[in-house]
Formats: sequence, C-alpha cells, structure tokens
Amino acid sequence: MKEEGEKRFALLQACKDSDYVKKRYGGYFNVFFDAYGEEGQRWDLYRVVDGEFPETEELEKYEGFVITGSAFDAHGNELWILRLCLLLRTLNAMQKKVLGICFGLQVTVGFPIAIIQRLSTVGYANRPLG
Repeated sequence: MKEEGEKRFALLQACKDSDYVKKRYGGYFNVFFDAYGEEGQRWDLYRVVDGEFPETEELEKYEGFVITGSAFDAHGNELWILRLCLLLRTLNAMQKKVLGICFGLQVTVGFPIAIIQRLSTVGYANRPLG
C-alpha cells in the first residue's frame, strides 16, 4: 500500500555495477537517483539482471519504473529479459509510467502494446554527477 503523499519509484537495473561506477558513484542506483530522483521520493532497487524483480503485489505502490541501460541484447532470450518483458506487459495493463534508458527503451518498445510519447520538457541531472 502506498503511503499518503509518498512518491515511490523502482529502478530496474539491467546491468552490473562496474568497478569504476562503484568507486566513483557508489553504483548505478546513485547515478540514476541523482539524475531523476527528487527530495522526498523513495526509490527501490531491483537488480533484474540478477533475477531480482518486484513482487506482483508490490507494483501498485510505485508511481513509475526506470529501466537502465545494459550491454545485453534487448531482444535476447535470457530468462531475466523475458521476465522483464512480462513485467512490462503487467505495468502497461496497470497504466504505470515507465522510463527506459537505451536498453530499457529498446525492451519497452519490443512488444506491440507500448505507447511512445514525446516529452514536453527536457531535463538534466538534479545534481552534478562528477
């Protein structure tokens, strides 16, 4: 259940943290939160590349989902990619907001029920990353 006034987002990480990213930023979670997160929001990390997915009953509590980039082929047959596609179908049926970055966008539009919309504004990271 979503707490009143709390905005929650799920980061679906489709890549492993490199040593550089861990050392420089503390992991990709921090990179994405710094770029898209806002004060007062709660972000949860799911390492989908490792088979870690939110439970179906948890999906309703999220305002939206962000899918990261990945070195994997968005059209691959790895089990976690197939599970991610099934999750996207569920999120679409729930009319949840999904932001896909590179791989995330490719996997999002990889099934015919995706709706692509132009952004009304373009934003940059809330805080400098370097």
